[in-house]
Formats: sequence, C-alpha cells, structure tokens
Amino acid sequence: MPLVHYSRRSRRAPAHVAHILIDHRLAKPSWHCLASQHGYRYFGRDPKIRAQVYLRCLSCDGVMAVHTHVLRTARPECTSCYLRAMAREATAAGLEFLRPCPHDSHRGIYRASCGHEVSRQRVFVQKIGAGKVALRCETCLENRNAAEARKHGWILLGAPSNGDPNYRRYLHHGCSHQQDITVGNMLSGRFACHSCSEGWLSDTSYIYLDYFELPDGAGEFVKVGMSRRPEARLRHQFDLADGVHAEVLEKIRFDTGAKALRAEKQIHKTLRDAHPEWVVSAEELDWIGVTSEIYRIEALPRIRKLFADLRARTEA
Repeated sequence: MPLVHYSRRSRRAPAHVAHILIDHRLAKPSWHCLASQHGYRYFGRDPKIRAQVYLRCLSCDGVMAVHTHVLRTARPECTSCYLRAMAREATAAGLEFLRPCPHDSHRGIYRASCGHEVSRQRVFVQKIGAGKVALRCETCLENRNAAEARKHGWILLGAPSNGDPNYRRYLHHGCSHQQDITVGNMLSGRFACHSCSEGWLSDTSYIYLDYFELPDGAGEFVKVGMSRRPEARLRHQFDLADGVHAEVLEKIRFDTGAKALRAEKQIHKTLRDAHPEWVVSAEELDWIGVTSEIYRIEALPRIRKLFADLRARTEA
C-alpha cells in the first residue's frame, strides 16, 4: 500500500493512500497535462481539501500531495525521490538514513557506524561521501570527554553554565566543586580547581628542552620553557606550521611551579648574556605561535650542559 508524501517542508506525516478519501473524478483536464509535464501522473483529489491534488511520480511511483497552485505555477519536487536520494547519499557516506528532520527540510536523522543517531544537513552528508569532511558523533565525543575528565579526577556533568560550546561543566571528585572548563584544557590538563587548588605556582612543573626541525632543511631550533605538561604544550599550544618536526628532548621535574620558573629564567639569562646571537628574533618565528625563548641549533650543546648541571643539583 503506497504512502502519500507531503511537501518536505510540510510537518504532516506520510499517510497510507487507503486512509485518505481520494476521488479520481474531481479533476480538471489541465491537471493531467500539467502533471505529465512535470514528470507525474494525476492520481486523484481529496474532496475535503479542494486546493490539494495527489500526483504519482513517474520515476519512483510514489504518491505526493501537492497544492493546486504549486502544480500550476512551479515544478513540484517529489518527496519520495528526495528521501531516496538522501538514503543513497547516506549509504555512500557510511551512514544509515532513518528519517527526515521534522524541523528542518534540509536536514536528516542518520545512524552512524557507532550505532548512535546523528542529525546532519544533507549537504554535509554529501561532503562526507565525497571524502571532504568526516563525521564526528556528538555522543561518542561526550563519552571521550567524560573519559578524559575521569583521568584528571573530574566528572563531566554536561553543558556549561556560560553557554560557550567550547566549555563543559565538570564536578571535581576531590572537593565536589563544579566548574566550567574548556574541552581542550581538560584534554591537556592545563587548568586548576578554583576551590581547592593553590594554582600553578604550587603544582608540580617541569622545565623542558624542545627541538624543532623545519621542512626542506629550512632550519633547526631549540626552545627552553616551563610547563606542567611539556608534551601537551608541544602538541596543543605552539600552533606549529605544517611539516615542522617537534619533540621534547629533555625535561626536569620540580615540586612547584615557582621553583621551575626560577630555574627557567636563570637558564634564559645565562644564554642571553653569554650568546645573544643565539636568540631568534620574533620576525623569524612565522612557523610557531610564540615569539620568544627560541634559540638557534648552535645553542643545543650549551643548553644540554646547563640542564645536566641543573639536574645534578635538583637530584642531589
């Protein structure tokens, strides 16, 4: 039993033909001609809705309800063909088309490969099928965010109180304090509890030595800095240009950020005073998102020696 589809902009649900009173005699001669011109066959008319006719698509054999004004002045779009196209595009994108979105005619509800339902615009699904973009399931993303929070002793509660989509609301497991934290900071651990933490000055920190190699032999550089998480800072905060190889060569642990900061400042002072020519100017740093504390590769042996001396003192 065929379904009667309404315009995809209509909020009326499809209904079976048998459930609608259709009189095939209530037809003007011009309707048959207009329907044929648009790729349809006139199917009938509901005497209770005088301004509406039913057309059968010659391509998919689907039945669609159309306003008579639309039939006279425009080319009706077959809703059945439209939904079939969305299903084909979903298959090409590795998704399963479930149903059109009831609130947006350009959007559909799909089942992702993970099993969760996602809502996406049709054009976005087409881009997925073309390999231009990738699908990110919101449910899976929130599950990963919750797992990252648990690693740091926090519980993901949900949407933030400030309404910023980059934030989430978390509960600190240690003191039950609730706080809005960016997803990126939770991932890297670059945050502190506003209730029980004394801040980065009292947290365990490191001074680090990073190495950078620019593509095509354009140069080698090193950086000395201080961070609670040197690897996370290297991955997420430096905004490196494409093709730049980067790695952490050394790091020295300090009980507090204050001690690490003092040691870092002393190393920078020693290098600048003895070899100012090793300091890379900000104008040359178009490949990294910082403007200072970068040295030429010639400084590496001297920095290694400073790190060795510092490690010997801290571990003594």
